[in-house]
Amino acid sequence: MSQKRVLAVVRHPVGGVRTHIIYTYPLLSAAGYRFTFVIPQHESYATFREQVASWEGAEIVEAPYRNGYRRSVAFGPVVRRLLRQRRFSLVHSHGLQAAIPSIFANLRFRVPHVMTSQDVFERLGLSGIANRTKLFALGQVLRRLDALIAVSEDTRRDHLQHLPALKHGRCRVEMIHNGIPVDEFTKVNTHAQANLRDRLSIGHDVFLIGFLGRFMEQKGFLVLLDALSRLIRLSDIKPFHLVAVGSGDMLVNYQRDLVSKPELSAHLSFLEHTPDPAPILRELDLLVMPSLWEAHPLLPMEAMTLGTPVLGSDCIGLCEVLKDTPSKMVPTNDAAALANGILEAIASPWTEQAIEFVPAARERFDVRHTANQLCSLFDQLVIRTAASSGTHSLKAVNDHSG
Repeated sequence: MSQKRVLAVVRHPVGGVRTHIIYTYPLLSAAGYRFTFVIPQHESYATFREQVASWEGAEIVEAPYRNGYRRSVAFGPVVRRLLRQRRFSLVHSHGLQAAIPSIFANLRFRVPHVMTSQDVFERLGLSGIANRTKLFALGQVLRRLDALIAVSEDTRRDHLQHLPALKHGRCRVEMIHNGIPVDEFTKVNTHAQANLRDRLSIGHDVFLIGFLGRFMEQKGFLVLLDALSRLIRLSDIKPFHLVAVGSGDMLVNYQRDLVSKPELSAHLSFLEHTPDPAPILRELDLLVMPSLWEAHPLLPMEAMTLGTPVLGSDCIGLCEVLKDTPSKMVPTNDAAALANGILEAIASPWTEQAIEFVPAARERFDVRHTANQLCSLFDQLVIRTAASSGTHSLKAVNDHSG
C-alpha cells in the first residue's frame, strides 16, 4: 500500500472533537497520512466539512441516520463498504458511538483500529448490576481495538477503572495529551473583531469575565449564574460583566430563564460562537471554567498561551490542565466557592503571573507533541500490519512452491 490513508469515523464533529482534529490532523498530513472522514449526514456539520475539504487528499463520506432518528447513525454499513475497497492503512474512531460500529464493521478486514476518547465514565455515576453488565460487555468489545487513546491521565485511569477488560488483551491504552497550534493561535489576527468592551458598551473600569464553550450541563453555566447572583448582592464589589460566548441546546433555555432575573441580565451578555476565540480571550480580565467534568480541554490551554488568567473547577480532566500553572481552582459544582474565587480575582488579579507563564504554556501545550506521539503510534501499527501481511504472503508462496 503506497499511501497511508486513514478512515476517520467521527460521530460528533463539533466542539472539542472538531478542534482536536483541526489542530492535529494537518501535522499528520505533513507526515504522509491522508484522511477519509465518515460523519453523520446533517447540515449542522457544514463547518467541519468546509474546514477539512481543502486538505490534500481529503475525502468526506456521510452516513445517514436510521429511519431519520438523529441519535442513531448507520456507521456500520458505510464503514464496511469503505473497508471493502482495501485501501485503508488504519481506522481512527473518535468516541464510543463511532468506535463500536466500526469495530464490528472491521471484523472481517482486521485493519488496525485506534480510538480516541474525549469522554469519562465517572460523570455517569454508574452503579448496580445492570450498569456493571453493560460496562463488562463494552470492555469486551473495546478489547478488539489495537489502541485506545485517552487524552489525559485522568481519563486513562477512568477508562481502566470502569473497563478492566482493557488491562488484558491486545488493546493498548495510551495517554496522549491534547494540544494547540501555539504559533498559529497566538498570532495576532489584524482582521479579527476588535474592542470587545465597545461591542458590549462597558467601560474599562468594569472587570470583564468570559465564559466560552457549548451551553450544556457539563460546562457548569448554571453554577456560574448562581455564583454571579451571589456577587450581585455584595455592595462593595467592583463593577463586573460576564460575556458568554458559544452555542448549544441549552442556550435558549438559559436566555429564557434570565428574563425573570433583570438584576443578573444587566451583568451578562451573550455572543454567538466564534471559530477563533483568541481575540476575545485577549480582552478578558478572567476566563471562568466551572465545568462539572472534562477530558482534557483545549480552552484553558488557549487562554494560558495568551496570558489570560483562568479560574476553573477542580473537576476531572480540567484540574490536570490547570495543575502547576498560575491558574486558580475551586471545588466543582460549588457556587459559593466559585463566587469567592471570582471575588478574589476581581480584588487581586493574577494577570502578571499569567503573562509570565506564557512561554511555559506555549511549550507545554504545543500540539506538535500530540501529533508526534499520534504519528508514532500510527506508524507502529501500520508497519506492524504490513510486516505481518508480508510474512503471511511469503508463507503462502513457500507453501505453494512446496
